Amino acid sequence: MIDCKHAARLMSRAMDDRLPLWDRARLRLHLLICDACSNARRQMQLLRRAVQRLS
Repeated sequence: MIDCKHAARLMSRAMDDRLPLWDRARLRLHLLICDACSNARRQMQLLRRAVQRLS
């Protein structure tokens, strides 16, 4: 199991690159049980889409 700090790093990497299967699985499991990280991921995705629309 990964902690929130590691999950945040993986979420950030996943925004730019495809994660290896093992990392994707660990992140997905963490997001299923951690509401704070799930919310953070949604916010990161929202910000990314907003910035893309500006450029």
